[in-house]
Amino acid sequence: MSVPARTTSSAPVASPAPAPAPRVRPSRTTAARPPRHTPPHPHGGARRGSPVAFWILVAVLAAVLIIGIASLSALFVQSSFSVDGLQTSLGALQQQNTDLREQVAQASSPQRVMDWARARGMRMPDQVVTLRLPAGPGGG
Repeated sequence: MSVPARTTSSAPVASPAPAPAPRVRPSRTTAARPPRHTPPHPHGGARRGSPVAFWILVAVLAAVLIIGIASLSALFVQSSFSVDGLQTSLGALQQQNTDLREQVAQASSPQRVMDWARARGMRMPDQVVTLRLPAGPGGG
């Protein structure tokens, strides 16, 4: 909100301006604070610690981080070698599984079973007869 500028006029003012109300002083006053007597610090401002201690702390933290990163790297390399060894043994086991399946297939072939039976005195029947049973009670 803006206030209009005062204009000076040569006409006399009809009513005098109201007088300001007298200031009322409080009955109680606060006591003045005693001045602080702190010796001035040579560096000014607030000082929190020694800069040497700060740099030692920074160096220790950096060393811990570097050692941690090197340790993690060593663990990753070790696990990589472990995985490589497991893959090699997996390939050997898969080859052994294939060989064993082949042996099972050869051992269970009909020709081999017949040869085994003949070697033990068994023979093929001359005539094969199929018997049919009559349906009994309750049997469909």
